[in-house]
Parts: sequence; C-alpha cells; structure tokens
Amino acid sequence: MILQYNKGPAIEDLYSRWSIYPGVNINRINTDQQNTSPKLTLGVFIQAENKISKTVGFVSGLNYSPVRYSYNVIDSLVQDRLFYFNIPLGIKLIPTKRSNIILGANYNIYNNGSFVISKGSFKRSEVYSEGVFRNTIGGYIQIGYKFYGNFEIFGNFRWARRSSPAIQVQTNNTSGFQLGISYLIWNSKIKY
Repeated sequence: MILQYNKGPAIEDLYSRWSIYPGVNINRINTDQQNTSPKLTLGVFIQAENKISKTVGFVSGLNYSPVRYSYNVIDSLVQDRLFYFNIPLGIKLIPTKRSNIILGANYNIYNNGSFVISKGSFKRSEVYSEGVFRNTIGGYIQIGYKFYGNFEIFGNFRWARRSSPAIQVQTNNTSGFQLGISYLIWNSKIKY
C-alpha cells in the first residue's frame, strides 16, 4: 500500500514498544582504594525495554554482578569476592538503527561476600560478617551496537557509592567497566 499509493505509515517509523533480552557480561570493577587490583568476573542479566518513541525508551531489569579484587596485607594476598544484584533504571537514546546510549542509575543489593587469604601454599576463606558491605546507589553510562538482527554488544562504565565507617578498611565505593552481549528473545507488536 505504501509503495502503490504512497499512503500509510513510513517503514522507518516502525518500532516495538516492549522488548526483553537476557545477556552476559564481563566485569572489571574495583574499589576506590589505591592498593586494590580488580579481577575479571562473569555476570548475567535480564532486561526489559519500553520505547516511548522510535528514538527514546526506558530500560530496567535484574543483573547479577560479582565484584572481585585483591590487595596485599603485610606479606599475604587477600582477595575479596562480593556478590550483588543490581536493579538498573535508565533512559535509552537511539540515534541510529544500530546504535544506542543509555544513561541511568543502579541500585546495588549486596547479597554476600567472602575473602580469601593466601600466603604461599596456605589458603583460608572466610565469609564477611553482616554490616561490612551494604546496598549502594550508583549510576552508569552505556554504549551499545546491534548486529545480526537480535544481538547487541555493549560497553559501560558504572559506579556505586555509600559511606563506610572511618575505622573500616573495606569500602562500599566501587567503579569499573563492563563488556557484554545480549540477545532479543521477545518484543511486542509493532507500533507506528
């Protein structure tokens, strides 16, 4: 009808209002302390997107994001292993058909954490007591690129902040990078 009569919605104006996509990411997140070194970890997520127009939408979901870093204490190596669930809420800007930018906030729910002390062949693991690490609030900025139709790769920088007691060595402040890939598994009917 569009080609024959030049009437109807323009093909470029088609977009799906709701979309759901799971994915995996590689995290390299560190603390704000000078003596820590970040380690790579693997996270997973599921996100939902609501587009209010062809170029603007909102995203939210649930992310499982482990954080791991190491530091030296006297002559021993200590590695912190922290596990968070993140609830992101962001605004997604879609300047082109394949690229997007997300600016948003993260609520990081601390699940549990442990530390491993190693010196030579000796290794000991302990769980952190309650109250050392807490839920945090932060933000993120992400750039994504779609390929092969339903796949998207992305990179982001994220950070989280919360004040910790002055006498506490551990900190709730983290920041770092994530690289990931997602796959569109469902979208709603096309809107004009």
